[in-house]
Amino acid sequence: MIDEVFLCASTIDAAPLRERIVAAARAGYDGIGLRPGHLARAQAEGADTDEIRSELALHDLEVFEVGFLSDWWLPDGENAKSLAHEASLHSLKNALGGRHMMVIAGPLDRGLNAVAERFRGVCRRAAEHDLRVALEFLPWTDTRTVEDAWRIVEAAGEPNGGVVVDTWHFFRGGSTFAQLERVPADRIPVIQLSDGPLTRVGTELDDTFHLRHLPGAGEFDLRGLFDTLRRMGVSSPVGMEVLSDELRALDTDTVAQRTRDGLRSFLAGIAR
Repeated sequence: MIDEVFLCASTIDAAPLRERIVAAARAGYDGIGLRPGHLARAQAEGADTDEIRSELALHDLEVFEVGFLSDWWLPDGENAKSLAHEASLHSLKNALGGRHMMVIAGPLDRGLNAVAERFRGVCRRAAEHDLRVALEFLPWTDTRTVEDAWRIVEAAGEPNGGVVVDTWHFFRGGSTFAQLERVPADRIPVIQLSDGPLTRVGTELDDTFHLRHLPGAGEFDLRGLFDTLRRMGVSSPVGMEVLSDELRALDTDTVAQRTRDGLRSFLAGIAR
């Protein structure tokens, strides 16, 4: 089921781009996730895109994920900043590659149809750059569950639109395996993997950014989730997204290796 793994941008957010590339390769990842700021910083330090592409190729790495986009749900006249950032994501993909663009969920106060229409626009613009659009449900928004996200994607009706299965948000937001099974396997472009406590410690937002664990070190039923994904026929790449204060205190190489080792151990466990 899992053939490709990559290091999400948020797991080592502060590392320079070249350092991120080398660390991911040494740890045995197939690729990385990036944000426009990572490329801009590298360019400000004297690198050009040809050099970065060559370095990715030298280490046999691919850019899987570019992100993330917010405020795409705002109406015309209020969305100038979002459109500008969206264009920078397209430029990042054109420069270094990318399979999918991360789009975070927002409010549904204007109704499902209005949100689906805005999402449809995001998908159509992304399609011009050969990008899939991965909608991420978030427990502190109106789009809390995988079912909520799929309703938006389905209503938008664009073939490159899909739903992110982020294990943290899945278990902390109240999603169920039955909801997940209603999403077509080919509309899940990416799985983002971490573990953690089921009970909130601080605010939901604080926990999300500070308390994630390596798979197997928390309370989530990850085995049950991956068994469900396997039965569904999902074969999406898995991104390690472990947002942790403990990991942030470590150097880039160590974080990349620990997360990759944690994934190997988890996969070996569910294979038995």
